[in-house]
Amino acid sequence: MKIKKYNFARRKYGREFLLDCVFFSEVERKVSIGLPFCYDFHGIFIQNAGGAKIAIDNDAFLAGKGSFIFLRANQVREWISVTPDFSGYLLIFENEFIETFFNDSLFIHRFQFFQTNQPAVLNCNDWFLLEHTSCCEKIRTELDNLQDDSHHYIRSLLYTILIQINRRYIRKFNLSTELYQDSISLRFRKSLEENIRDKQRVGDYTELLKVSRSQLNKAIKKTSGKSTSIIIRERLLTEVKRDLLYSDKNISEIAYGLGFSDNSNFVRFFKGLTGHTPNDFRCIHAK
Repeated sequence: MKIKKYNFARRKYGREFLLDCVFFSEVERKVSIGLPFCYDFHGIFIQNAGGAKIAIDNDAFLAGKGSFIFLRANQVREWISVTPDFSGYLLIFENEFIETFFNDSLFIHRFQFFQTNQPAVLNCNDWFLLEHTSCCEKIRTELDNLQDDSHHYIRSLLYTILIQINRRYIRKFNLSTELYQDSISLRFRKSLEENIRDKQRVGDYTELLKVSRSQLNKAIKKTSGKSTSIIIRERLLTEVKRDLLYSDKNISEIAYGLGFSDNSNFVRFFKGLTGHTPNDFRCIHAK
């Protein structure tokens, strides 16, 4: 099935601005049902009413009032259904909007909720929801009335939102607080996203990061509770599933494109993690 890819509309507000906040509802701006899509930027959908069913990289879940849905760059998403009273705020931004301000190329990787191997939704109470929908309204108002210092004000609001959500997310899922400052883990996460289709061995990343295998394994275990090889394997599996479900490539083309030496190794890898052969998985989830 063809995927609609959205690029960031940098000049929507008459000048280049790398953040936007849009309100969606069944009576105003609607979501598109049944159409797979992806962004080349990051976002958070804050649902303030109604119910919805959404699939992210083919994992479907229900969302309701108070759901914070994390939209990581290049993930394939699909709204399956929404109720008539559905509404929410879509807060989206390019890395550059924050990275240049803090001079931090690892910024987005510091947040646990933007890691591809972590849950894509966080359910929150009414107080937390109200606080963040209020911030979204402030951002929308500022975007409609841009001033010379608006980018500073909006960055401060976004930064507050991201920090508060990350703290709550870490508590909810009992995750490590150390990722935020661990340089090796952060550089590994960034490198993994950039190189997973070509590099799938631990040694590839120790070489890229100029660290020893023991240093890398120690850092990843401390910040994720998993081994480096498992993190790589999980991320590679996500890439395989995307190719199986959202491309016209045959099994040999997918295996070759992801660095497997032959089809049998590819099938063994996939079946060992999912219980299905690649062909069976593709047939089960075909639309």
